[in-house]
Amino acid sequence: MLTLALISISQVALATPSPSSTTSYNLFLIPSHNVDKTVSTISNQLKQQQLSSLYSQGYLPHITLYLSQYSTSNLKLLKQQAQQLASQWHQFPLTLEHIERTKGNWLMLEISNTRELQRLADTAAITVSPLRSMDQTAPTWVSHYPEKLAAFQRYGSPNVFTNFEPHITLLAQSNSQKLTQFMTKYGQKFQPMKFNALGIGITAVNSNGQAKAVIARYLFTK
Repeated sequence: MLTLALISISQVALATPSPSSTTSYNLFLIPSHNVDKTVSTISNQLKQQQLSSLYSQGYLPHITLYLSQYSTSNLKLLKQQAQQLASQWHQFPLTLEHIERTKGNWLMLEISNTRELQRLADTAAITVSPLRSMDQTAPTWVSHYPEKLAAFQRYGSPNVFTNFEPHITLLAQSNSQKLTQFMTKYGQKFQPMKFNALGIGITAVNSNGQAKAVIARYLFTK
């Protein structure tokens, strides 16, 4: 009996993962190439107002489906789940609706939230949220939005399910006067544009949810 107990303890010890660091990984929607061209055009317009867009700094235009913090040891599992999800989905159309300036002087390119996109984002959250780190601290701003705080506490992200608001971030917090000039000259004149959702990607992001390199890319296969 003692021998069996020692063997059992040894197996548990061997199965216990070693401590690893944590990283914020973004499961995002890959848009068709015309989105990149549109973001590049807007970036040039911002430059004319002496505003440095995220695109001009080398950050990737992307549409977040689910963003949370993970142990780096779970990246392999995250890739597997993303690949499986992409294999079950198909390309679908979306629309770049308008440019929106936030109260905090960020700039967003808002995207139509269709049933298909909402269903994909919901499925992504349900599929990969169990892999996240469970001891995360909510961002300070989330405390001002009870519904987003509840979502964060349950799913590890404030912007899921009814709080999902698809967009591409064009500009982090910037000069208010220059933004006003941009919106008057360009932003308010933006015309909606159709594009296709092509697949799912994974990237590590900074504290603003932005990234410069794709870790994995899975195109929809149906």
